[in-house]
Amino acid sequence: MRPKQLVLALALLATPAFAHEPRKGPNGGELVDAGSYHIEVIGRGTAIEVLVSDATDKPLPTTGFKVLAIMVIDGKTQRIALEPTADGKKLAGTAPAPLTSVKGVVQLTDKDGKTATGRIN
Repeated sequence: MRPKQLVLALALLATPAFAHEPRKGPNGGELVDAGSYHIEVIGRGTAIEVLVSDATDKPLPTTGFKVLAIMVIDGKTQRIALEPTADGKKLAGTAPAPLTSVKGVVQLTDKDGKTATGRIN
């Protein structure tokens, strides 16, 4: 591999590091990228809520989305399925124990069957 090709290859490998860093969402949760979507994850007690928005942070209706939250709770990995709420504004589920912090991975499947993942630290 020539030096120019090596530099280009290394630059392409480093590109994901420039993705949006987790930040505070408009509802107080952690806002992270999940593919072409932004997701805000909120944990209160045993309740877990996920709000979905587009790349410009415009809220999207959650009807047709499926979410699996894989959270670390009391040092154990727990898989929690979230369902769209009646108003279609968020997806919600219940953890088996209170969340002391929101840490894990959220797997989002959109209406077209495409899957994306967002990491919550």
